[in-house]
Amino acid sequence: MPGRYAAVALLALAGCASVPPPAAPVPPPVAREAWTLAGRIGVQHGEESVSGQLHWQHRAERDELLMISPLGQGVARIVRDDGGVRLEMPNQPPRHAADVESLTRATLGYALPLAGLAWWVQALPDPSHPFEARHDESGRLVQLRQSGWVIDYLQYAGDARPRRLTVAREGLRIRLVADSWQAE
Repeated sequence: MPGRYAAVALLALAGCASVPPPAAPVPPPVAREAWTLAGRIGVQHGEESVSGQLHWQHRAERDELLMISPLGQGVARIVRDDGGVRLEMPNQPPRHAADVESLTRATLGYALPLAGLAWWVQALPDPSHPFEARHDESGRLVQLRQSGWVIDYLQYAGDARPRRLTVAREGLRIRLVADSWQAE
């Protein structure tokens, strides 16, 4: 008889045990055509490493990126519009090309993936290329693989936008930290 009471007591206790609720699903991000991002950037290419601040205004028809050294001096300004891409650097004539990737490869020695990056900083894949994605339990993007790039999402802000991410490919690693994000 005591064994039966023990079994009933165990069943009663088991019924009271709580299982933590599943993580609340995070709504999928919404693509924005117009936004401004201010933050920090670090680029490591082979043995070279540069870092600084980044101010990026994105519109469907135009991008303008200003990279600023830790001392507050403008290091590079990239402008993409209907006429192509222009790169301005101190004490150098402006350089022009049809796209950011070819211009930065010729000038800096590596291709800056601006077209994909405009999507990736929003935690979205570029819809014009195939991709592989990994999500966490709540549905938030953890890693994206697209066009040979691996994008790791390390931290999200309170508004569910990526705060810290890395973009890597063939000896190039770009670290981005979004300090402020303004959808327009």
